[in-house]
Amino acid sequence: DINVQMLTLLYWFLILYLKDYTYSKTLSEKHVLSYGNDENGGGLEVVTLPCGLVGGDTLQSSTPVSGVVCIAQIMQDARAYISLKFLKKLLGKIPLVHIDDVCEAHIFCMESTSISGRFLCASSYISLEEMANHFALHYPEFNVKQE
Repeated sequence: DINVQMLTLLYWFLILYLKDYTYSKTLSEKHVLSYGNDENGGGLEVVTLPCGLVGGDTLQSSTPVSGVVCIAQIMQDARAYISLKFLKKLLGKIPLVHIDDVCEAHIFCMESTSISGRFLCASSYISLEEMANHFALHYPEFNVKQE
């Protein structure tokens, strides 16, 4: 069946893309953080703020990718669901954070007189099953994708 073949090809393309993206982002972050060491950057204060899967309201004219991934189970979006499953496989659970918390974290880092290091911005960690159960309970009008 052509649809199965296309979905399989899409799956492997997305998995390779996500692995490469994660690797390059991690490598870049490590390099930037090395400038915070006295021998590399003269003691610069370097902060990285990797965020969990960001959800919440937006002023953008379209839904951000992270928002689409957050609701992949109720929207039946195959690509977004692959991303959600990749994140679960990578970290064990899905780190979630509201956009308001991300903004507060950025403001905190900018207003701190002395701060450096890596700070993960996530307010909770949830499994795919817990997400599906939440959607099924609160949004019964949707057909929730279950494992």
